[in-house]
Amino acid sequence: MTISVHESASASAMVQLFSVRQARNGDYLLDAGLSESEVEALSACAEWTATYPLQRVKKGRRLEAICPMVSPSIAADAMHFTVDRIDDSGNLESIDELLLRNAKAFHRIDPGDDPRLRCLVVVIPGARGQRLLDATHPDREIKNELLCQGILVGEFFPSCPFATTFNPRLFALRSPAPMYVLRPFIEGDWRFICKVSAWQQTYRARFGEPPARLRHLGSPLWRLKEKFRWRIEALRRRFEPGFSASPSSPDEPISD
Repeated sequence: MTISVHESASASAMVQLFSVRQARNGDYLLDAGLSESEVEALSACAEWTATYPLQRVKKGRRLEAICPMVSPSIAADAMHFTVDRIDDSGNLESIDELLLRNAKAFHRIDPGDDPRLRCLVVVIPGARGQRLLDATHPDREIKNELLCQGILVGEFFPSCPFATTFNPRLFALRSPAPMYVLRPFIEGDWRFICKVSAWQQTYRARFGEPPARLRHLGSPLWRLKEKFRWRIEALRRRFEPGFSASPSSPDEPISD
């Protein structure tokens, strides 16, 4: 499926979307006009996304998939893939344009009966993972702009050092190639956005106050505890080779 996305009165871009089945089929992607490097990256990410997050892991006392929404999203044919490019030497505004272009494509995906299942995986072959993080840093506006559109964007790349929120030894953001994942911004996402005031405001404008079970996150006491934890982790990173930051570190990619 190809979607025409008009970025301005004088410019337009074509976002070519692939279903999970299509994205896992290298021959199909070649026939669709993708280069060999694009096919390699896209098919690898599609295979990984369709299988790895389905692995069942312990989350406290529960045993469930790493990402419980992936399976129903695939079943509803609401997960799509595309491939895009960035210039690592260019300015970050070019990545903003990439995200906004794909956000328009995201909104055009039919999620079936449940809009929470809509998902767009944007594979970016050859990009540096840090570049993806730099573009969506809290000091920049693009992530909040997407939140205002009802989209939470996550950053994935092979060397991503950040663990999951439920297991500090599980690095579920290490995809085969760099990619952004766009999915709906939902009420339970407070834990991913609570550290940034502007994001909190966007959340409250959309959902009101966070659920009671999450309300302590982002509070002054919570922030104080986090500061102490960050300092301890900074010391551990300095003196313990191979130590990885917890998912609550201040420079983490706030994503699912």
